[in-house]
Amino acid sequence: MPAYESIVIGAGIIGASAALHLAAHGPTLLIERFEFLHERGSSHGGSRIFRHAYEDEGHVRLARAADKAWRQIEERTGERLLVRTGGLDILKVGSPIATDIASALTAAGSPFEVLSGQETRNRFPAFQLADDDQAVYQPDAGITPATRAVATLLRATAAMGATLRERETVTGVRAVNGGVEVTTDKDTYSAARVVVAGGPWLGHVLPELGLALRVIKQQVLYLRIKDGAREFAPYRMPVFIDRRVGEIYGMAAFELPHAIKVGDHAAAIPTDPDTRGFDLEQELAERTAAATKALMPNLTGEIVSGITCLYTKTRDERFIIDSHPEHPQIVVAGGGSGHAFKFGPVLGEAAAGLALGTGSPHDISQFTLARFKGAA
Repeated sequence: MPAYESIVIGAGIIGASAALHLAAHGPTLLIERFEFLHERGSSHGGSRIFRHAYEDEGHVRLARAADKAWRQIEERTGERLLVRTGGLDILKVGSPIATDIASALTAAGSPFEVLSGQETRNRFPAFQLADDDQAVYQPDAGITPATRAVATLLRATAAMGATLRERETVTGVRAVNGGVEVTTDKDTYSAARVVVAGGPWLGHVLPELGLALRVIKQQVLYLRIKDGAREFAPYRMPVFIDRRVGEIYGMAAFELPHAIKVGDHAAAIPTDPDTRGFDLEQELAERTAAATKALMPNLTGEIVSGITCLYTKTRDERFIIDSHPEHPQIVVAGGGSGHAFKFGPVLGEAAAGLALGTGSPHDISQFTLARFKGAA
């Protein structure tokens, strides 16, 4: 039976980060059920929003730690993985969400400005806000190239001497004599510890925990920019979340020269990760495009293309980073709920720390399994 110090299940952003940290502490095996950098989960694509702006101080502090971690990975690898654009949270004047975001940013020490509708129009002409709108602007926000970021972490993990296995499905995880045995469709492996970062398949790998995760199909669109419009370049247009109605989010013409990327975080299309479709839900796509064009008149309204991904949602949309309640050598890491990618380096580091028994260097007290006890 092949033996390792550590095993990580799942090569998405959290698993890849955890494997990199664990590889520094001995022989490590990373197992991925599909090919590396596949498009069936939650960690693929050309871009993700990075932001500090949250409504609670804990998430802001974690984002600040992730900001530092991304910069350290850039220095280590020579890859540019965080492109600063600034970010806008768009709200109605008087919205309590704006107050909560401002309070959380202030408490955690992240800079911001509150802009009126007119100030936003003047400063960022891509956005046509009304006079009774406002925006919280946070300068540290930006764009992370998702697939390239995961590839960078995997290369760094391999360079540490870790073993990477793709197209291998985990069929069982068992605690044995203080360690673990992980069975796949190809072999059985032993280790002192395991981090289970299975994304949408997390509940399948550890069914005994009854995680009650909801897997949601999400779609993002690329909307065409009108000819001659200059305001959609990454150095002119911040990433944004429009919180006035629903939760439309998007970013500048970063991946394509003639289109911006948008999605609707509030859209919920329940699915099964093993049987999900990859086609766009056309009615939802048209609603999202129309809402975005109302905010940005210099879009044509044409959907150039679109892709889908999966959210793995917890009941409260907070992550799970915790040890198994009966076997501390088994660590559960997931429940990204559509906003985990930006935190990937620190969530992986936290999971690795729990698995090693050294603890997390970050406050992950709000990501425990215990909060789900007794929940319906």
